[in-house]
Amino acid sequence: MQKIALEAAHLLVSQEGAGWIVAVLLGLACFHLHRESMRAQEARLGDTGATATALERASQSHAAVAAALESRTRVLDDLARVIAELARSVERNDERAREKLDDILRRLTETRPRP
Repeated sequence: MQKIALEAAHLLVSQEGAGWIVAVLLGLACFHLHRESMRAQEARLGDTGATATALERASQSHAAVAAALESRTRVLDDLARVIAELARSVERNDERAREKLDDILRRLTETRPRP
């Protein structure tokens, strides 16, 4: 490691200071790349925040849809129960109506004169 550092120092000093210019330019390039990577990272964090917000809204929307579907299911169950009660009521009324008609027919046949 020490040998590499000495070689680097030798290259910087040699050739009439051209090494220093290269080192400064490399430093500026590294600084520029670091700034660009920080901007990209901040943009990614912003995108992540937007995605998290969208996911939260979608989750709330899904919860609302689930609640609406549950409510709809309860309403349909209540309607099915009411319809079943109405059907039983109609059957009882039909039965009573038949009994009354049978009673009327029986009375008519009883009151009719026989030939």
